[in-house]
Amino acid sequence: MIFISAEDINKNLTVKSLIGAIETVYKKDAKVPVRHIHNIDSFQHNNDPSQLMLMPAFLNEEDYGIKLLNVFPSNPLIGLSRVNALYVLFDSKNGKVKAVLDGTELTNQRTAAMSAIASKYLSKINSKKLLVLGTGALVPYMIEAHCFVRPIEEVLVWGRDANKAENIVNKYKNNKIKISVAYNLEKACAHADIITSLTSAKKEFIMSSWLNNNLHIDLVGAHTKLMAELQPSAFSLGNIYVDNKEAVLEEAGDLINAINLGYITKSDIQADIKELIKKNMNIRNDNKKFTIYKSVGHALSDLAAARLVYQSLSKSI
Repeated sequence: MIFISAEDINKNLTVKSLIGAIETVYKKDAKVPVRHIHNIDSFQHNNDPSQLMLMPAFLNEEDYGIKLLNVFPSNPLIGLSRVNALYVLFDSKNGKVKAVLDGTELTNQRTAAMSAIASKYLSKINSKKLLVLGTGALVPYMIEAHCFVRPIEEVLVWGRDANKAENIVNKYKNNKIKISVAYNLEKACAHADIITSLTSAKKEFIMSSWLNNNLHIDLVGAHTKLMAELQPSAFSLGNIYVDNKEAVLEEAGDLINAINLGYITKSDIQADIKELIKKNMNIRNDNKKFTIYKSVGHALSDLAAARLVYQSLSKSI
């Protein structure tokens, strides 16, 4: 057994290699149980409980693994990461532990890669303007991943705390990316080709009337029933795709709200990401289309990422 640190993961993963590994794994037979979520009632923040999530995935006759994911909403208030995780990779032939990995870094990397894969199939091929909503740890990963799959020329960053958004932008000063703070969210949404939303908002703040009709919107936040990013009526404007249909219908607050309020039905979900990958379905045969990708986190992508890092490091051991 080996321990693989966040630094090791960073050294051995690229957006290109991770996208390739995820797409390869998603074409294989796999079993991915719905994740178990346990509230930690003694740690609550504004009635939002901290949670332990257990996320297993089994690749038939190959590896299997499980991610132990802690989400503590109040952590940023004391300078700690909201998400902390560990991943355990097993050998399916004998149950032997092959590796224990830093699950937080693994989560950041695979989340961005999954959004990039969705964008590859769903966004305009010539998308040039990316709007990032949120100021958390995922932001740099998302910028890199989206810029890898589309010819992004301009990145705008919006946050409820403009100072945090400004700090992110300042870190890119010596980078080739043209990046600036979006102070007017309505205006920024209207001109974006791709929006990626990475917040823990409890009430929707992306309004239907702000969105143009050829937008791709990547909804990564709002991973519980108590959260929401996109106004319910906006879901009726676009073609909806998800990382896993069963999971989003159980956990995705804003999408569940849209269904409960009658703006959409469950059948309006076109497909999950695995179907797009298997069929190599590029949905954007024209630019006049509004697409929505809603994700809550899928354990098979964690397994794909863990296998890739392990295989890379095993060659040098």
